Amino acid sequence: MRCNADRLVEALVGAQLQEQQAFENIKARQSWDKSKTHVVTISRNFGSLGKKVGQLLADVLGVRCCDRYILQEVARRADIDEGLVKILDEHMSHIDEHWWQSLLNRNGFNYEDYYKYLVKTVLSIPLKGGGVIIGRGANIILGPERAFRVRIVGTQTKCAERVAERENISLEEAMQKVRTVDQERADYIHKLYNTDIDDPLSYDLVLNSDRYNREQLVELIIEAMLNAGYPLKHNVLDSLRKLA
Repeated sequence: MRCNADRLVEALVGAQLQEQQAFENIKARQSWDKSKTHVVTISRNFGSLGKKVGQLLADVLGVRCCDRYILQEVARRADIDEGLVKILDEHMSHIDEHWWQSLLNRNGFNYEDYYKYLVKTVLSIPLKGGGVIIGRGANIILGPERAFRVRIVGTQTKCAERVAERENISLEEAMQKVRTVDQERADYIHKLYNTDIDDPLSYDLVLNSDRYNREQLVELIIEAMLNAGYPLKHNVLDSLRKLA
């Protein structure tokens, strides 16, 4: 079972109508300040510092880092166990296998349900104070109008070195893990959105973490957002230096 471009459009339209109504309700109650609702999406290679960059960037911008929150919110909206959502989220490349169908049918929650609630959850984030969203194709769901879209990459060797040190495994094991996880993430994006995860037109900024540390990567993202016209606080870079 695959989610093609037509399904994405259908899910976006349905979810957009609901979220737009919520947005109008917010506007009716208070003046909406776009400078307080920044949304940045982070797509990343495994071991490229993407998650750490996202967490630090969220702290600097004063917004939520949306990683596990996405799973929690999908589970809440669907009224199912978060563990099942986590399994779907982490192993999308096996979705067509027979044991998947048995698991989904037994729990009354299918692949299309996951997709629908994922789209709704991601679309709601700009209306709930903004955030830095890690992975899950949020850059494709939100597009350039609703988010600043970043991809952080790195060579397999450098990424594997980080993974080996972090997980205390051999470089050979880490290299295999990097290849496996990167392939699973690419499959996830292809299955959900029929899109190449490495398509540069899906991002506003692509950074090579081989050349920069976490703080430098965050600074480059902030400078790019400022150059793109995002109304960030004038002392945002000072906040980064304090946190770093």
